[in-house]
Amino acid sequence: MGWHFHRAAEAEGKPKEVASKTLIIWLLNLLSPMKRGVILLIVVSLLSLVTSVISPFLSKLLIDEGIMRGDFDAILRYALVLILVAIGGWLLGFLRGFVSGKINQRLLYDMRSSVFNHLEKMDVAYMNVERSGKMISLIINDISAIGEVTTSGAIEVLINSLTLVSSIYVMLNMHVGLSLAIISIVPLMLAISSYLAKKTRQAYRLTREKLSELTSSVEQIVSGSRVSQSFIERRSIDFESFDRLSSETMKANIKARIAFAMIQPSLDTIRAISYLILIIYGGSLVASNEISIGALIAFFGYAEMFYRPIITITTFYNTLQAALAAAERVYLFLREEPKVKELSEAKWIEIKHGRIELRNVYFDYDGNPVFQGLNFKVEPGEIVAIVGPTGAGKTTLTNLIMRLYDPKSGEVLIDGYNVKEFAFKSLRKQIALVPQEPVLFNETVLENIRLGNPEASDEEVKKVVSELGLEELINRLPQKYDTVISIGGGNLSVGQRQLISFARAMLKNPKILILDEATSSLDPYTESLLQKAMVRLMKGRTCIIVAHRLSTVKLADRIVFLENGRIVEEGTHEELLAKKGAYAKLYEIQFGTAPEIVSKKS
Repeated sequence: MGWHFHRAAEAEGKPKEVASKTLIIWLLNLLSPMKRGVILLIVVSLLSLVTSVISPFLSKLLIDEGIMRGDFDAILRYALVLILVAIGGWLLGFLRGFVSGKINQRLLYDMRSSVFNHLEKMDVAYMNVERSGKMISLIINDISAIGEVTTSGAIEVLINSLTLVSSIYVMLNMHVGLSLAIISIVPLMLAISSYLAKKTRQAYRLTREKLSELTSSVEQIVSGSRVSQSFIERRSIDFESFDRLSSETMKANIKARIAFAMIQPSLDTIRAISYLILIIYGGSLVASNEISIGALIAFFGYAEMFYRPIITITTFYNTLQAALAAAERVYLFLREEPKVKELSEAKWIEIKHGRIELRNVYFDYDGNPVFQGLNFKVEPGEIVAIVGPTGAGKTTLTNLIMRLYDPKSGEVLIDGYNVKEFAFKSLRKQIALVPQEPVLFNETVLENIRLGNPEASDEEVKKVVSELGLEELINRLPQKYDTVISIGGGNLSVGQRQLISFARAMLKNPKILILDEATSSLDPYTESLLQKAMVRLMKGRTCIIVAHRLSTVKLADRIVFLENGRIVEEGTHEELLAKKGAYAKLYEIQFGTAPEIVSKKS
């Protein structure tokens, strides 16, 4: 039947259990946009069923009226009809497979689109918690696991159920006693399949967990290969971890395979017993002339039609357990709601001035407090640097301004408007972020910069780079603007990657600019080059600079020292050095020079 068992799992543990009935109804509802195709598939399958039901009866006529009577014309006639029925069955089978495959692929396409679109709607809070390995498995493996079961599987259950009823009806009309003898063994088949179904679902749940852990491990090892190769001990740890997870995944899969492998042989053994009954009892009926030899042979055909649907449905039921294990996660993910939602009344609001204000803001990460009543202001066109130790809340503050998170209480205002009043597109199109680690895509340099304004021409992109004074960095690339960036930007230097991020932000022409550790990973020469670009980039814009390195901070009009979610100090560079407080201590640690000496030189 072609059902596959692509299984991926959750690193976080077993998925929440969802009632099988709920999942099945959900899966069947996914087929509603493809009603015409499903109806055609059902019609073709019913016609195919007719050919299956007719074939054993034609065999009976061929034997009883042709072969047993020595009627050559009857033999030729029924043989020809059987050939035509076989050809018709083949054509219907081909059409059935084609239509089923088409529906299956459309379903997979729709499901992946739904999951991907939902993923795009999820906020930073969700994406920071979930492992990317899980999301990859969700879109690729889990959906593949449930796709074919939902399409061909559902139709197969329907057709096989009708085949079962049809075969029983025909057999009862031919001989009641022999029919009851064949049917009597069904309860044993159902009892065994029910037991194995429970074992199968448990086994596939375990494989999902282990495969997810293995996926996440491989992702981590590949992304950290450079570090691993520079630390021999780490390579050993990676290998041991991978080997352990791979071994556990193998064992879990073997257990699942054992549970599933027991189904078919068990059912085949029971079917063999029933055929033995059919031979002994049916043979005695032929010997006593109660039925003909043709009828007995037809009975074998109808018995096969009777048992095959039972085995198919039973096998499908067990296969369905594996698919439901995948469906649970997809189903639950599609019902996840982002914590940050665009309000129905949100609208496009133009940022005219760029005044930023946080009023009495409280915020925490899952109960771990960051801000408790924070008040913070940035005037239009002002450049404010935010400094402080790791974990002080610097990046969190900028995330609140961009509304990547919402405060638990308090307000975040831009030009007097609460950021919740802005449509997402309105807010984020007017704010540009230059992060410490720029995200680059597997496209040309030109296209990566154009991300800031997809409608910009090639000339406009190049003009921005020229205005930033960064053409030298571009010209060092093999194909300059046409250089294709490898995944993750591995074929570029840190400075070149950051250049693209700067140019991207400039092309956006934002009203508010946020530089989050934008030069922290650069060498002094590249940093000085990009600092000149920063000056050009910040001109005429409200700007927030998040920095650990105080060499960048000197560009600011005002410096805010943040510690434990509170503003400890604020003022100009010279004012804070003169205070000899937290900022002065940080300055001395970084430059090894006492603030008093710097003040004199200033």
